[in-house]
Amino acid sequence: MAARRLADYFDRLSDSLTTFRSLLYTLIIYIAAACVLSLSGKVSFSVTDILQSALWLVLIGKLSNLLLSRLFNVPINQESDIITALILSLIMSPATDFSGLLVLGAAAMVAMLSKFVLTYNGRHVFNPAAFGAFIAGAVFHTYASWWIASTYMFLVLLVGGFLIVRKMRRFTMVLTFIGLYLAWRLVLQHIFLGNAPVTTWHSLYLDIAATPLIFLASVMLTEPLTSPTKSNNQVAYAITAAVFYSITRLRISPEEALLIANIVAFLVEPNRSLLLKLVSRRQEAAGIYSYIFKAQRPLKYTAGQYMEWTLPNVPLDARGNRRYLTLSSSPTEENVMFTIKRPAKMSSFKQQLQDLKPGQYIGATQLAGSFTLPPDKNLKLAFIAGGVGITPYRSMIKALIDKQESRDIKLFYSAVTAEEFAFKDLFRQAEKFNIDAKYVVTNSPAAGYLSGYVNEELIKNNMSDYLDRLFYISGPQGFVAAVRLALLNLGVEPKNITTDFFPGYN
Repeated sequence: MAARRLADYFDRLSDSLTTFRSLLYTLIIYIAAACVLSLSGKVSFSVTDILQSALWLVLIGKLSNLLLSRLFNVPINQESDIITALILSLIMSPATDFSGLLVLGAAAMVAMLSKFVLTYNGRHVFNPAAFGAFIAGAVFHTYASWWIASTYMFLVLLVGGFLIVRKMRRFTMVLTFIGLYLAWRLVLQHIFLGNAPVTTWHSLYLDIAATPLIFLASVMLTEPLTSPTKSNNQVAYAITAAVFYSITRLRISPEEALLIANIVAFLVEPNRSLLLKLVSRRQEAAGIYSYIFKAQRPLKYTAGQYMEWTLPNVPLDARGNRRYLTLSSSPTEENVMFTIKRPAKMSSFKQQLQDLKPGQYIGATQLAGSFTLPPDKNLKLAFIAGGVGITPYRSMIKALIDKQESRDIKLFYSAVTAEEFAFKDLFRQAEKFNIDAKYVVTNSPAAGYLSGYVNEELIKNNMSDYLDRLFYISGPQGFVAAVRLALLNLGVEPKNITTDFFPGYN
C-alpha cells in the first residue's frame, strides 16, 4: 500500500507536467547529481567542464533549432532542442579545451539538422542525440563515452528512468529491451564463459549499473517521435535494439544500435506530421471549447485516438508548447477536431490557442492510442467520462451514428455542474442506436441528473448488468484511478477495464 501511495503521489506530481517537461527536469537532475559526485571525486570530470559543456550544447542547439525552423518554416518544439543538448552532454565526454567544445557544438548542430532534413512527411527518422553522437564519432573520432553510466549514478538513473517510463507508459517496450539484453549476457557469462554463479551475478549487476543500459532504455529508446506507438511494433523495436546492442562482436555502439532500431520503427510505423489550418472554434459547454481544423491531406485514424499538437511562439512555462490531445472528431467527418477545457488560469499553450485565428496553422504528429472500440460488435460496453474526458467517446459515438451502427453502450458522464456537459445533442441522437447516456453532477443536485460521484453505489444502482460489460474510463488521472478501484471492488475483472492514457493530461 505504501508503494502504491508513493506511486500515486508521483503520478499526481508528474501529471502537472508534460512528458517532455518531465524528461527535461529529470535530465537536469542527472547533471546536478553528476556535479555533486564530481565534487567527491566519484566522477572524473570537473564541475566546470560538466556545466560549461552542457550550457554550450544548449546554446548551440537552441540557435541551430531556431535558424533551421525559420529556414524550413516549421514550428519549433521549445523543449526538444534543450532535451537533445542535455542528452548529448550526458553521453559525450565534457569538453576540457576549445577543440572539444567545437566537436560538441558540431554534434549539437548535426542533431538539430537531422530533425529537419532526415524526415519523411514531417517526421524525423533518427533519434537526434544518437545521430549527432554517431556523426561526431565518424567524422571527428570523438565517440560517445556514455560517461553518465556508472555505479555511482546507478540509483539516480534507476529512479529517474522508472519515473520517465511510468510517465510514458512504455514498460513493456523497456522491459523487453532490458530483459533480452540481460538474458543474452547471462547466457554469455554462465554458459559460454563458464563463470561461477557468484561471478555471473556480479557481472550482471555491472551490466545493469555500470553500462549505458538504463539511460539508453529509459531516456533514448522511449523518445516519442522515433519510437513506435503500437504495442506490437514497440516490442519489435525493443528486440531490434537489444539484439544489436547485445552482440558485442559486431562492435556496435549503443547509439548505433538505437539508430538501427529507429530504422525498423520507421519502416513498421511511418507516422507523419501535419499542418492543420484552423477553420473555426465553438463553445460546447461552460468552459469547454472545440477547435476544428482542416488537414492539408487526409488523416486516417481510429475513433478515440490522440495526437501531439504543437503551437509556435508559445511563451515558455512549465508545460511548454506541446500537448497530447484526443481527437474528438470522428474519422467519418471531413475536418479534424479536438476539445479542451479552459480553466480560469490558462497555460501559455491554451492562451495561445485561444488567440489562434481562422486560417492560422497548428502542427500535429504522433497519432496514437488504443482507447478505441473493440472489434466485436456484440460486446456490452460501459463508457465512464470525467469532465473533458468525454472527448474520445464523442469520437466513437459520432462514428457509430454516421455508420448507422448499433451497440449496447451505457455512458456515465460526470461533471461538476450541469452547465459543463458537452455534446448532449449528439448523445440524444445516439439513443436510437442503443446508446444510453446518464449525467452525473458532483457539485449540487440538479433536476434530471444523477448526483454525487461515480462510485460503487452509483454504478450498482444504475447498471444492473455491470459484471457483463467491458468498461472504458476517461478523464483526469484521479478520477480514472477512483473509478477503476470502485469497479474492482464491485468484482469487475481487471481485463474488462480499459483506461484512457496519453502522456501529459490537459
